[in-house]
Amino acid sequence: MTKTADRMVDVGEAALTGWRGAAGRAIAKPVAKRTRFTQQQVEAAIGFALLAYATYRLARPFIDAIRRSD
Repeated sequence: MTKTADRMVDVGEAALTGWRGAAGRAIAKPVAKRTRFTQQQVEAAIGFALLAYATYRLARPFIDAIRRSD
C-alpha cells in the first residue's frame, strides 16, 4: 500500500474505539476471510463509516438551524 493508503487505514482504525471498535473488529475478521480485502482494510472501512455517520449526526442540527433562520 502507499503512504496515503496506510494513513487512511490508520485513521479508519483509530475511529474504532469502545464498544464500536470491539464490534467492528469482530465483524471485520469474517468479512476479510470472505473477500479480497485484509482485516485492516475492512476495519478501516467500518471506522470510516462510523466516523462519517457521527459527523453527519453532529452537523445536521447546525444545518437545520441555519435553514430555519433564513
